[in-house]
Amino acid sequence: MNHIEQMADELANEVISEAAQTFFGQRKTLEEELDRFMSRSRQVLELGKRVMDEQNVLHGVLLDAETIQAFYAAIGLPTPEYLSPAPRDEIARRLSKPTSWTLHGGYSKLLFSAYSRTQSEVDVYLHGGYRDDPTHPKRKIGFSGYRYLVEWAEKLNHTITKLNTEQSAGEVLQFVKRLDSRSCAMEKAAGASCEIGRDRGMLFTCIDFASLCLPVFPEYPPPATVQKDIQRFAKTTCARREPDVRELLRDLKNKGA
Repeated sequence: MNHIEQMADELANEVISEAAQTFFGQRKTLEEELDRFMSRSRQVLELGKRVMDEQNVLHGVLLDAETIQAFYAAIGLPTPEYLSPAPRDEIARRLSKPTSWTLHGGYSKLLFSAYSRTQSEVDVYLHGGYRDDPTHPKRKIGFSGYRYLVEWAEKLNHTITKLNTEQSAGEVLQFVKRLDSRSCAMEKAAGASCEIGRDRGMLFTCIDFASLCLPVFPEYPPPATVQKDIQRFAKTTCARREPDVRELLRDLKNKGA
């Protein structure tokens, strides 16, 4: 081997080493980010369960499916597809017993409290929030919500598509083999080909967001902006369903005693 060939081999080895480091480095970075994404999606799913728990309490306060539908129409939101009102034991456990001189006043406070708790959990689910730092009691840690997860999945899928098409294992191996000119020449002389068309199971799979089974909630208006609507709705419901509202408040009083 002459000096020129030796220099060419050294250069090829250096390029091959850098190509391998880049290829596997990018894969490792993506794999780590996918792990973080899946971990966060599981945490967001738990936040979604908290929303549904509070939503079920709200639906229990609203008596039945007909009143639930009327309530959502009154505040300008679609009625959830699946309704599973919480039992009154659960309502009494989560909500403070309202005090008021009138039936309307007591029911209005109860309904507003149930809505406020639901709206708060929906906001955290959609946009994230802050939690206590277990290592520093006085510090808060920010966390993301459903909306960010949607954007994150789109970015990851874009990266996955790019790596699978522009920097696939097959293309990198083909590039490396072409640099190894002597081995390639020997393969061709033997009737083989330097072309590599398979990725041998090394392609990444794009994220199927629907498979995460994360619940979808609309934005719930802040309580202050719909407080008057809720009060009017409570008044109408009390006038139309007085015996049922009295029974509800009486049950909650007895169960909360």
